[in-house]
Amino acid sequence: MNIRLLSIFLVATIALCQAQHEWQKPKPLISKKDIERVIGPLTADPPSKGLNIVWVWGYDAAHRPGAHDYLRVRDLMTGLLSQVPRVSVETAYLFPTKEQWANADLVVMYLHLPQLSDAQYADFQAYIHRGGGVVALHETAIMRPASEGKKLAECLGMSWDEGRSEWGAIFEDITVENRHEIFEGFPNKLSLADEFYWDLNKLDRVSILGTVRTGPPRSSRGLLPPEDLSKETSPMFWTLETGDGRVFGTTTGHNTFTYCDPEFRIILFRAMAWVVKERADPFLALVGEGITDEHGMVGTTEDMRDWKGKLREPPKEALGSFQ
Repeated sequence: MNIRLLSIFLVATIALCQAQHEWQKPKPLISKKDIERVIGPLTADPPSKGLNIVWVWGYDAAHRPGAHDYLRVRDLMTGLLSQVPRVSVETAYLFPTKEQWANADLVVMYLHLPQLSDAQYADFQAYIHRGGGVVALHETAIMRPASEGKKLAECLGMSWDEGRSEWGAIFEDITVENRHEIFEGFPNKLSLADEFYWDLNKLDRVSILGTVRTGPPRSSRGLLPPEDLSKETSPMFWTLETGDGRVFGTTTGHNTFTYCDPEFRIILFRAMAWVVKERADPFLALVGEGITDEHGMVGTTEDMRDWKGKLREPPKEALGSFQ
């Protein structure tokens, strides 16, 4: 990455460095029986075909450990996905190569994307149009300036609109569309201790699967009473279908402990299956992996803040891999 691109990346990341929401803690543990009730009965069938998954990652220079832990989340989630039968998993630093776009069935993105060239946007859109699946998480939706954000929205369906968009904590339960297979089995309200973005660019053909009212933007110190929230709701989860391809997007996923929330894992694994047009069963079998205690309770009690070893600069082994 050249110095100009690195500078843009660092400035964009630092702009979000206060987004910690110290009052947010992991949700109470959920019983395995309650998780199984949401998931429903699972078959032992593997995916109908071999699936090649590419997990796109970066680094975060500014956030306190426990948020935007791109490498830690990459390792956690690729470790789980590699256990799914007939699935191969590889990683891409900042953006897939042409060869990865050509061979991928599913591309999962959790990072702040670098500035993209017109050719890279074209590769992105061509991949989706031919039938590729994309899952975009949290800061993946941010691209500056506003003109670049609009280009990213053409790929993801929604994206940051510089000068208009805001970020902040989630202050109430999320209303979800539980008639959609990604949210099937959930009640129409979902609790999530995390952050999201609103007032985004949005394509007309986007389908909204989850909404919530907003509170004060940027950093927060605690929960707010319902009367202090906005009257209008904003999107939390969405899908986009372009050509033969599918995209699932959400701007949640800020907190590292969110990836150990079994309900969030259900959503994430179902979204992965939906975008590749497969049954979610092989993925859902791993919802409780590594987060189920001896009493059959699922989740985490750790806020995962201030852990040692967070990556704060480009890894030497990856430098030069982004073209």
